[in-house]
Amino acid sequence: MKTHEDSGIWKKEFATSSRNNSSTHQPTNSSTHSPTNPSTHPPSSEVAIKVEHVSKKYCKSLKRSMLYGVQDIGRNMVGLSSRSDRLRKNEFWAVDDISFEVKRGETLGIIGPNGSGKTTLLKMLNGIFWPDKGKITVRGKVGALIEIGAGFHPMLTGRENIYINAAILGMTKQEVDEKFDDIVEFADIGNFLDTPVKFYSSGMFVRLGFAVAIHCKPDILLVDEILAVGDTAFRRKSADRMKELIINSDCSIIMVSHNLQSVEAIANKAILLNKGTISVSGDVKDAVTQYDLLMRPREKGKASTSKSVDTGQEELKLVQTYGAAGGEVTIQGVWLESSNGERRTQFSGDEDVAVCISYKMSKDISIQHGYVWVAFINEYDVNCMGARLRLGENKIPEVLPESGTLQVWFRPFQLTTSSYKISIAFFNKTYTAQYAQGHYGYVKVVSDIPSLIPGLNTPVCWPRCEWNLDSLATKGSKNC
Repeated sequence: MKTHEDSGIWKKEFATSSRNNSSTHQPTNSSTHSPTNPSTHPPSSEVAIKVEHVSKKYCKSLKRSMLYGVQDIGRNMVGLSSRSDRLRKNEFWAVDDISFEVKRGETLGIIGPNGSGKTTLLKMLNGIFWPDKGKITVRGKVGALIEIGAGFHPMLTGRENIYINAAILGMTKQEVDEKFDDIVEFADIGNFLDTPVKFYSSGMFVRLGFAVAIHCKPDILLVDEILAVGDTAFRRKSADRMKELIINSDCSIIMVSHNLQSVEAIANKAILLNKGTISVSGDVKDAVTQYDLLMRPREKGKASTSKSVDTGQEELKLVQTYGAAGGEVTIQGVWLESSNGERRTQFSGDEDVAVCISYKMSKDISIQHGYVWVAFINEYDVNCMGARLRLGENKIPEVLPESGTLQVWFRPFQLTTSSYKISIAFFNKTYTAQYAQGHYGYVKVVSDIPSLIPGLNTPVCWPRCEWNLDSLATKGSKNC
């Protein structure tokens, strides 16, 4: 329900209490305001979304859930409370006592592991679900992109669905007619505009839905992780358009994402959800760092081949093997060193960093004129930076000693903010045999270097580097 005001801004409230489970709607005396730069802080009165001690519960059993629903309806019909603030058998809090606010022109990133309550919270903000406890206040026109295909009829064409979805978002037919070409151009669905959307791919669904949502000129935009199914060009275009909305129309954005780089590029504050509660609220970098620390033990636990050799502190672990390495070379340890010799797993993007590889070869194998590869792969499996050593060149011997430590210096690191695993590989001179391959991790980089594409890192780069083999040193000739 919308309550229109003199300012043209409307407010809706979803409020519950232990005594009354009904929704209340109250007009406010909000005033209009001019657009502001997203880097500035709007007045405290210009709050677009306010969430106060909100909780939402679910039932693990379908039969019990239906029974509880009938019981709640019966109690409400006779004027009794449904006791929504209490847990019954098989119920749990999907969202538990969440509070925050988003001002005009702010972008809030919501991150957290799967099942932490992110999408449930977003659906409550959009009015799809009502909270069982607490109060949600939303001021402004809302555009939402929460689920793939939401608001689309599968048997209708893309053209027809544009009008239907736009009408749901509050646009008139005349407004849709005026913006129709822009919507189609942004969606980039080619010759499939008059094709039933049931034949659309997930990416086409998302492009069309996002195109309609941003052209309805929302005061508040809710975006779920589904943007991740779009291709690189669309994700970049979407990020640029969201920034335009913030600057030009003072739009407030709440985005749910596992894409930490997108959150850091767009959001000016963030909350980290874990098991339905807020673990971190405020600074984006703090939330991202804590999320990385939260997820790292889970990722290591899933790696069935995880192992490490106790050769020093901050040893990186083997988290994944790939290819068909013959095992002629054993990688005994991988670690990173700073310029002062300190072993660490977190660096800044402008530091000089060395990747050290301790290896041992089988007695019956000799790698002559072979190759050693080192590559940094970010959390989206993008190969971002690497170095290649060919044995026999630049003062490195043609045949590796039976055991030793290879060291490659990156001066400086030149990586953007992300969590990386390091890919190590030993090949013969024709690349027809691989003697050792594996991913080692994880390394955290915090950098001021901008990402070319939100959600991705810079394209693969082969910077000038310096290789050491025990006491030998050589400078490579590769450049980005």
